[in-house]
Amino acid sequence: MNIATRGGIEFLAVLLGLSGSLWIDGNIKENEARKQNTEILTRLYNNLRADSLDGEWNRKAYERGIKGCKNVIKWCDLNPSFSMVNDSIEKDISTMLIATFFGNNEEEYNSLKNSGKMHLINNKSLISDLHRYYTFLNWTDYVDADTWRLSEEEVGPFLSNYADELYFNRNDTTKKNVVYSIYPKINLVKLPEIEKLRFYASKKLWHHDHQARSYARIVREVSMLRESIREELNL
Repeated sequence: MNIATRGGIEFLAVLLGLSGSLWIDGNIKENEARKQNTEILTRLYNNLRADSLDGEWNRKAYERGIKGCKNVIKWCDLNPSFSMVNDSIEKDISTMLIATFFGNNEEEYNSLKNSGKMHLINNKSLISDLHRYYTFLNWTDYVDADTWRLSEEEVGPFLSNYADELYFNRNDTTKKNVVYSIYPKINLVKLPEIEKLRFYASKKLWHHDHQARSYARIVREVSMLRESIREELNL
């Protein structure tokens, strides 16, 4: 074998060895990226499941608020006297105090966004859908906070002038003094100022209606996002 031939063989061997090393290295990186994609999507999937449960609970709370506020407005239009106060209208008036917070699980999404690792999710359409969803949550949180402020700073102090207590007993399995889940019924001892009661019922009706629709949208979007993730994970 002459020098040229031997040199060519040696060069080819080096080239094949280098190519093999690059292929192995690339394959390892590809497998690692695939593993990270799966882990990220799994965590997002679990976060969204919790969002779905909390979102549906909040939606139902605000739906009860809508029904109650509408009944209060109708009752006020009757020009009622204190003799017309009963358990049913007390429960409806109590729904004016309903306000919720959404315990959304943004940790995984925020971690990806802040660390610049969003590219680890292969499905770019899913990234866009996630961004839209979490952006909408910021607006929902804002209105929730305003609903709390209205309940705590305006409606609550107003109703406290006409009620002596909130009925709520965690051990009462009949839930007869519960408006919805954890929200108790007030006990009126005198007739509220009707015009102001109607005003607050109308104001809270807007908040309840807005948030009920917002949480219905959240539940729908969560369902679609989780379906997309299931497809990505081949579940």
